Amino acid sequence: MLAIVILTVVATIVLYLGFSQNRDVIIPVALLGSLIAIYCIVTKQSLWNNWFMNMMNIEGSSRIFSILILCAAAMLLPFINVFRSRGGEELADFTGIFLYSLIGGIMMVSYSDFMVLFLGIEILSIAMYILAGSSRKRVSSNEASLKYFLLGSFASAILLFGIALYFACTGSFRLDIDLVSSSSLLNLSYLLIFSGLAFKIALVPFHFWAPDVYQGTPTIFTATMATVVKISAVGAMFQFIIFCGQHMESWLYWLISVLAIASILIGNIMALSQHSVKRILAYSGIVQAGFIIVGFLNFKSEDSWIVLYYMIAYTMASLITFLGTHFVEDVSGSDDINSFRGLYFNNPFLAIVISIALISLGGGPLTAGFMAKFFVLSHAAVSGNISIVVLALVLAVISLYYYFRIINLMLTKSNEQKSWQLNLTYKGIFAIISLATIIAGIAPYFVVNMLK
Repeated sequence: MLAIVILTVVATIVLYLGFSQNRDVIIPVALLGSLIAIYCIVTKQSLWNNWFMNMMNIEGSSRIFSILILCAAAMLLPFINVFRSRGGEELADFTGIFLYSLIGGIMMVSYSDFMVLFLGIEILSIAMYILAGSSRKRVSSNEASLKYFLLGSFASAILLFGIALYFACTGSFRLDIDLVSSSSLLNLSYLLIFSGLAFKIALVPFHFWAPDVYQGTPTIFTATMATVVKISAVGAMFQFIIFCGQHMESWLYWLISVLAIASILIGNIMALSQHSVKRILAYSGIVQAGFIIVGFLNFKSEDSWIVLYYMIAYTMASLITFLGTHFVEDVSGSDDINSFRGLYFNNPFLAIVISIALISLGGGPLTAGFMAKFFVLSHAAVSGNISIVVLALVLAVISLYYYFRIINLMLTKSNEQKSWQLNLTYKGIFAIISLATIIAGIAPYFVVNMLK
């Protein structure tokens, strides 16, 4: 609770700083608030013993998901400073709303009552609807915001209907109640709740919003969707599977397996024909969502480190690719794949870190992404899902094509000479994340032991 209170207070202060003359302190104050919140969660500082009458519980995996959300936010905050050129008021507005979204994310990964889950989703979603349309003069940004809002509203309605059916069956909104037996109506509620969460993860067939919204949203906030929002949604799905998975009937698990493979298949096929890098990364996110769901099959609480490791690897790679795309887009004026042509000869550092991230997303050796896919598929194989593992491996090879297509263009010499300047802060963030990606790939059990 203390971390949430701190984020609320800091977000409100940041909004008021927009009216002050000294707007240089907006990002440092926001960053300081995020770091204090991380400290409170790591050291288990709490304001009250009972979190909303035990409706929330930041312990174990929920604690790690919360830390991951805040760490991703701390990496993103310095990049929000690009809005300084449009006025300090907007910088304060967007930074404050960004911090409010983190509160919703923490609630989503630590709920033990469905009311807290719904409240967390709405706090996070409303913030992201606003941030998606933050580039008001661009039609694509306005379209992305409206599309995200409309489809997100339908997803929230489906989720709320599922929660209502759950209450009708159990007489409670809590996840940890003792159920004597399951029923068809209860399993229908599980299906609807899963569908609502699948929208936030961008799992097939709830993925249609992702490519358009990713492309239209300002790239800094697209990175937020790909990291903070996805971590929150996977954390919410984690809580749901842990508490409710034992009561699910076999047909539900079969359906989840089909959706996982469909996400990997459709995401890969659609990415092959894209020319916008942000759309490619959107479909890549759909593929990654499929692999994450494979990790939930035959899932037990002691297997939580598998999903957590995957999310760490995916988050690091997504941060670099989207933030790198932001700088390419800023210089070239487009996120078209040809904008990356010759990047290595204009800015070798940026080309190398983006290449490391893309190789990690594709599951290349000596990267965190390789070990993440290895752990997920090993778990699925041990659980007896051999056919899913074989299909996932075959489809994973396809994804290497569109990742290496970008890398190939970066290494192709271009006649255009462009100025790709990165300041020391941004270079430091890119270097830290890239180094962490390689270390987690070379010495994965160092990370695994901490997660366990």
